[in-house]
Amino acid sequence: MNEKIRTCKKCAFILGTRPGLKEKDGVCLACINSEKKKTINFKERQDWLTKFIPENITHKDYDCLIAVSGGKDSTSIVSRLINHHGVKNPLLVSILDEFTGTQAGEHNRKNISERFNLEHILFRCQPKTFCEQTLADFENELHPLKWIEERIYRTPVEIARNYGIRTVFFGENSSFEYGSSEELEIFHPLSDDQTRVIFFGAIYPYSIEDSLQQARKFGFKDLNDFGEWPRQGSIENYTQIDSIAYVIQLWTKFVKFGFQRVSDIACRFVREGILTREQAELYIKERDYICDPTAKRDFCRAINITEKRFDEIVDKHANRDLVIKDINGIWRRKDFL
Repeated sequence: MNEKIRTCKKCAFILGTRPGLKEKDGVCLACINSEKKKTINFKERQDWLTKFIPENITHKDYDCLIAVSGGKDSTSIVSRLINHHGVKNPLLVSILDEFTGTQAGEHNRKNISERFNLEHILFRCQPKTFCEQTLADFENELHPLKWIEERIYRTPVEIARNYGIRTVFFGENSSFEYGSSEELEIFHPLSDDQTRVIFFGAIYPYSIEDSLQQARKFGFKDLNDFGEWPRQGSIENYTQIDSIAYVIQLWTKFVKFGFQRVSDIACRFVREGILTREQAELYIKERDYICDPTAKRDFCRAINITEKRFDEIVDKHANRDLVIKDINGIWRRKDFL
């Protein structure tokens, strides 16, 4: 094994490459934070939220705004706010991309508003700008959806401010869940005196399994339910399923940092007790390097480049201290060859 490549003693996540990831004595902060959640009084936070919401209603029609993708987390958040915290009429906002949508994604977006009879803004960015900016970020940083991910957070908050809605909800606090922050903060950094932006994953102890089971109660469906897109480079079919090429954003991390979505999910499954460390490491070795071919084609179509040009851009940014091309021209982690 390459001595430069280290992994977390508890979950097998690669250490020293994810930007911002902290560690202590060979254990990543994501694992440390997972244990820390057991000491947080989430019931107290939930009671606080039940009181906070009615005290901060500033719009005559909308109690709050919820940023939703239509996925499992979105369905879980909406259902809990309505059923457990007295929210009657939230405004839903989704930021769309220009990739090919899935049947599951379309179903889930419709279901989340129809199930609860809610108004839902589907915000489409300028198509030409989306494609130009995606290509620029892909060529310059191998971070193709940097621009749209910024819009996913910023635009719902801007809409809330324009409407005069004080409270906005997002999902998990990813800085805490992925180990770059030691504190499970309730308020998002975009919060100010006018708009309070809340991480719902700081109110309930966030886990993939809990979110999935809660969402299924209210009609959430995954890729398997529609028999579509046998996704590669993954170990599940219910996260990041709204559009096909979006997963390219996740895969590009592999050639830069030595991990992608398989590592993220497998290691979270270890923390949630679904997988052992050994099982996670096997999944990572067998699947983390794979770039889904359907997603690659859809990505190239959307930004109007050839697959050859795609490969040239990827090769330019590959971190050769971590990854190497095998005899078939496929990028793999050095320690797994």
